[in-house]
Formats: sequence, structure tokens, C-alpha cells
Amino acid sequence: MTMPVSDPQFIAYMAAFRAATEHTAACEPCQDGQPCPVGDPIHRAFLTAKAAWEGEQK
Repeated sequence: MTMPVSDPQFIAYMAAFRAATEHTAACEPCQDGQPCPVGDPIHRAFLTAKAAWEGEQK
């Protein structure tokens, strides 16, 4: 049995990852590496959350 994750920074990172992957799955421009106007802020939010979590791990 695994313990529930309680690190808010990690939870935010995973929520942003989920939003980015769900959007990319449905958006052809984002699949081709050309973020659309809707996807661009979603992908930037993911990168920001990832960097924040990684910075916390150091």
C-alpha cells in the first residue's frame, strides 16, 4: 500500500502535467510542437510547476 501524497508543490506539478497532457492529446498544433493560444499557457504553467517542484527537491 502506498502513502498518499501530501506535498502541495508535487500535487500542483502533477495537476499541471495532467492538464498539459490532456490538452495535447486533443490538440493537433500542440502535438506538432507548436502550442496553440489555449495550450501555450497550459504548457507554461506545467513548466513553471515542474521547475518549482524540482527546485524544492534540491
